Amino acid sequence: MTGRYGKMDMWLLIASLSLLGLGIVLVYSSSFAMAQKNFGGADFFLFRQMTRAFLAIICLMIFINVDYHFWGKYSGILFIIAVCLLLYVLFLPDSYAIKGAKRWITIAGIRFQVSDFARMALVLLLAKKCSEASADFSNWKSLIPHYIRIGIICGLVVMEPDFSTCIIIAATAFGMLFMSGAKVVHIMGTAAMMIPVAILLVLRTPYRMLRVVSFLNFSERREDIGYQVYQSLVGLGRGGMFGVGLGKGEQKYFYLPEPHTDFILSVLGEEFGFVGIMAVFAVFAFIIYRGMRIALNAPDRMGQLIAFGFTFVIALYVLIHSSVVTGLVPPTGIPMPFLSYGGMSLIFTMCSMGILLNISSQSKQGSHLRGIDGRVRM
Repeated sequence: MTGRYGKMDMWLLIASLSLLGLGIVLVYSSSFAMAQKNFGGADFFLFRQMTRAFLAIICLMIFINVDYHFWGKYSGILFIIAVCLLLYVLFLPDSYAIKGAKRWITIAGIRFQVSDFARMALVLLLAKKCSEASADFSNWKSLIPHYIRIGIICGLVVMEPDFSTCIIIAATAFGMLFMSGAKVVHIMGTAAMMIPVAILLVLRTPYRMLRVVSFLNFSERREDIGYQVYQSLVGLGRGGMFGVGLGKGEQKYFYLPEPHTDFILSVLGEEFGFVGIMAVFAVFAFIIYRGMRIALNAPDRMGQLIAFGFTFVIALYVLIHSSVVTGLVPPTGIPMPFLSYGGMSLIFTMCSMGILLNISSQSKQGSHLRGIDGRVRM
């Protein structure tokens, strides 16, 4: 191939599409029992996931062919739209809430989680602002405008409420500031000041406290508040080294809540075993490696920061989802990229992959991701 497609990182494209295909298989295997019982057809979730995967591939191709500088140019407008949408969902009637949370809106018959769009908009805006020639991170005052942008998005996401997504957004934003040249002491100092706020949010919210209690007293509360994680571990244990076989897992038969979304990795482990999980982790590690490589070789600082931001988001989602499934952290409701059931979450993931691939098609070998002060950050 020649031109843009000839220079594009085809290995990243292949890895992303491979996980997308595996996700469709896992969604069907983990959801057909629930779909048959609640919706009268075993392929209810499968059909929807295939439709969304098709739309995600279309979006992937669109974003591959749109110069990433275009998104940087209009990142301010995207940020304003994201803030307006976050405010909009908060003022919706309580009847729009799902399990007590106002996170979703429906446009043209498609429901999506606004925080997915807000996360992407913030990454693009931070990359644009941090790449400007006048950007200076030598003192903490220079970080205040960025902290305000981060605080607006994170504050509105917490109010939905969606504490775990807020943490991912904040961690990604701080990582981008560090890569831009911000001093570690400033980043860590700000993070330390946020810890009391986070503790207060947990203590004053009953369901968050229950999650913490179930995590700390798992062995004693596995029949009630620790039930999800216990069933997840049972599934992983049944899988052993090589799994019980595709479609033969038992935990999805109403033992494991939300097997096709929050605990898709448990289904993977039960049916494909430890070997299957390690193979999937290897593909994710490869995607993260290629994403960081794209960041290193991006033609300009904005491309470097965009590539780092989107790759870091994927890494955080994989880490947190895996930690929840294995009982290392309290349940959070974080999906596994590419694999979990979900419409717009999958589409936004593929959009970010499209931007990464567009950056790779313009990459220059030998570039280095450096801070404002000239130090190599990676």
